[in-house]
Amino acid sequence: MKLFVGYKAWKAEEYLLNRMTFNDLVRAYVTYPGVQFYAAMIIACVIVTALTFEAIVPTALAVAVGALIFPLSWYITHRFILHGSWMYKTPFLARFWKRVHYDHHRFPNDLSVLFGGLHTTVPPIMLIAGPIGWLIGGASGAAAAIAGMVVMTMYTEFLHAGEHLAFEPKSKFWRDIKRRHLAHHFHDETGNFGIAEFFWDRAFGTFYAETEDRPRSAHARNLGYTDETAEKFPWVKEMTDAEASEKQAMRQRAA
Repeated sequence: MKLFVGYKAWKAEEYLLNRMTFNDLVRAYVTYPGVQFYAAMIIACVIVTALTFEAIVPTALAVAVGALIFPLSWYITHRFILHGSWMYKTPFLARFWKRVHYDHHRFPNDLSVLFGGLHTTVPPIMLIAGPIGWLIGGASGAAAAIAGMVVMTMYTEFLHAGEHLAFEPKSKFWRDIKRRHLAHHFHDETGNFGIAEFFWDRAFGTFYAETEDRPRSAHARNLGYTDETAEKFPWVKEMTDAEASEKQAMRQRAA
């Protein structure tokens, strides 16, 4: 297995989770340049922490806080930004929204639109975990908190991909989170915003354990971006149509 590949080379392969084995997922995960960048961030944070280390308690606390920040920040982002109805109303944000979440709900088995882009994940990590960690333990605390949040990001990305993989997890924990996350995709997208845990869904009343607990939503796959909406705010549809035309042309050339 070639470990280091460029993003274009990684993207050029087809990663459809409904056709992949668990080993295929591991290979795709460890070779994804974004995941490798996260690993490099953790190494850099460990080095900074070691060079500026002052005390074990604030450093350990900063790591824990960084890790615990992630689920709440993801819940807020997922519920109020990615599932908001405002991003597709301007051309620039429409492009961002399409890549970050609309495409994932349209093609939930496509790993290439499941992993978060570094431009959408790294800035929030730095801006959220960094200052909080600094307040806890200075430079060492900032690096430690960032490392904790990056570790949680990597952990969640892998579990998220596994939730869409066509396999039955042996772990009851993974089976449960997979069932609840897939309900978010295919039953009612207005609940179960968590990925690896659903604490904040429970806290804010958006959790549902079984599909029978809620009526089926008509917008789980399109996030409310209907044909009528596209007439008024056409940018996502235009990009989607252009991509479809490009793929069709590629298939014709290959044939």
